Amino acid sequence: MRNRALARVAVACLTTVACAASPARVSDVPATTLIAGDGSTVDARRLAGSARWTVLIFFAPHCHCLDAHDARIRALYEAYHPRGVEFRMVDSETRGSRERDGAEARRRGYPFAILLDPGAKLADALGAEYATYSVVVDAEGRVRYRGGIDSDKMHLHDDVRPYLRFALDDLLARRAVRIPEAKTLGCALERW
Repeated sequence: MRNRALARVAVACLTTVACAASPARVSDVPATTLIAGDGSTVDARRLAGSARWTVLIFFAPHCHCLDAHDARIRALYEAYHPRGVEFRMVDSETRGSRERDGAEARRRGYPFAILLDPGAKLADALGAEYATYSVVVDAEGRVRYRGGIDSDKMHLHDDVRPYLRFALDDLLARRAVRIPEAKTLGCALERW
């Protein structure tokens, strides 16, 4: 009898830990404070509401997979920004800083800001665990796509599945997103 009681307690504890380690992902961008390169604060919900569609891509400067996607990210910006889509990188890593992010944005040629996510609150809420994890939100802050930029880790292949491009094309054409969630291929974020 005592062993059964102990087993139930152990299972309850393990279940509680597993639940705490994997918080439910939200379907709306939460009111979370991000920090811009100039030190000003940006509310993530207001950022999402600043355009018809906003793409948030999670950032890690040490990630070789992100390095391989830099040109693709810039190409997505060039193709979709003129159509009213905003892009932002989000740095949720423990060693993130405005200075580092500004230097990385310049070095990589990003035509958009890298925003700091202190405490990884936005990453936690949206389920971001890897660099290149992308989220598309509408003007009301609702998540419409989450996952990888595409199906490649390092090199663009002929049979690549451009998940983020598919999502943006569908949304701009006022269609349901054909793949609303996709696998992310990137380095684990060194989170808070």
